[in-house]
Amino acid sequence: MKLLNKRKALAGSALILLPALAGLGFWERLPGWSGPAKLAFCLGMPAAMLAGHWLCLLLTFHTNRHNGQSKKALELVYWLLPCISLFYCAGAWAVALDVKLGWERLVPAGLGLMFLVIGNYMPKMKQNPTLGIRLPWTLANEENWNRTHRIGGKVWVAGGLVLLLVCLLPGAAMAAGMLAAILVLAAVPCVYSYWLYRKQVRDGSWNGSLFRSKADRAVTGIVLVILAAAVVGTPVLLFTGDIRYTVGENALSIEASYWPDAEINYAGVESIEYAEGIPAGNRVNGFGSPRLSMGSFRNDAFGSYTRYAYTGCDACIVMQAQGKTVVLSGADEAATKALYEELNSRIFG
Repeated sequence: MKLLNKRKALAGSALILLPALAGLGFWERLPGWSGPAKLAFCLGMPAAMLAGHWLCLLLTFHTNRHNGQSKKALELVYWLLPCISLFYCAGAWAVALDVKLGWERLVPAGLGLMFLVIGNYMPKMKQNPTLGIRLPWTLANEENWNRTHRIGGKVWVAGGLVLLLVCLLPGAAMAAGMLAAILVLAAVPCVYSYWLYRKQVRDGSWNGSLFRSKADRAVTGIVLVILAAAVVGTPVLLFTGDIRYTVGENALSIEASYWPDAEINYAGVESIEYAEGIPAGNRVNGFGSPRLSMGSFRNDAFGSYTRYAYTGCDACIVMQAQGKTVVLSGADEAATKALYEELNSRIFG
C-alpha cells in the first residue's frame, strides 16, 4: 500500500474512533450504567467498525493488485465506512442521552445521500470479488458486471433522491416509503443481472462459469441470504412495532414489540398523572428506535424507572405502582391523553 493510501486509511480510522473519544466526555452522563456497560457502549461499535474498515481495506487492496481497480471507486473504501460509523454512533449517543435530533427523518436522508454517492461511483467499478454488486452472474461475466453496474448506478442515484424526498413525509408514510425504496434499490440490479444472464445464455454470448465448486455456491447463497435479511430486517426493526394497551377490569396489560410484555395491577397503583416535556433520561437497558423507546431508564425526575413509550410523543403517563415508577405513552399526545383518562377513571373511579 502506497504512503498516500496509508494516510487515507489512518485518517478514516481516526474518524471511526472519534465517537469513542467523545464517550470520555459524556462518561458521567450515563449514571445508571455500570462501568463495563459504559465501556462496551463507548468502544464496542467503534471497535467493530474499525475492524470491518481494515478488513475491507486489506481485501480490496489484495484484489486491486490483480485487476487495477478504479481510483475513484477505491475512494469509497477509504471513506464510506468511517462516515457510516460517525452517523450510526452519533445516533446511538443521541438515543442514550435522550437528545431529540429527529432521527426518524435523518435516517432516510442519510441513506439517500449514501445511495447517491455509491450510485455515482458504481459504474466506475471494475469486476472484482470485493467491491460492487457481487452476484454469481456479475462475477462470472465481465459484460454482465459492467451493464449491471451501469443500470445499478442510475437506479441508486434515483433512489437516493427518492429517499431524500421520503424523509419529508409524515411518520407512517415515511417508514413505508423508506422500506419500499430500499427493497426496490436492492432488487432491481439483482433482477436485471439475472435477466441479462438468461438473455446471454439464449443468444449464445454467455462465456462465464457461475460456480467453480459447491463451496462457491454455498458461500454465495449465504451472502445473498444475509444481505436480504439485512436489507429487509434493518428498516423493519427501526420503523415498525407498536405498544398495545388493554385496560382490563383489574389490571393494565401492555403488549410491546421487541420487548417483554408487562401487566400493572390497579390495586398496587399509588398515583397516576399526565405530563409533558419530561426528558426520558438515560437508557440502562432496553430497546430504542426512531419509533419506540422502552426498557429501564434513569433521569433526574424519577431516578430509576420503567418506560413503554413512543419516541416521537412528548406526552406521557406517570404511574407509581408498588413503589416503582412506570412511564407510558401512546403514539401521540391525543392517544396518551385518552389512555390517561381511561386509566384514571378505572383506577380511582
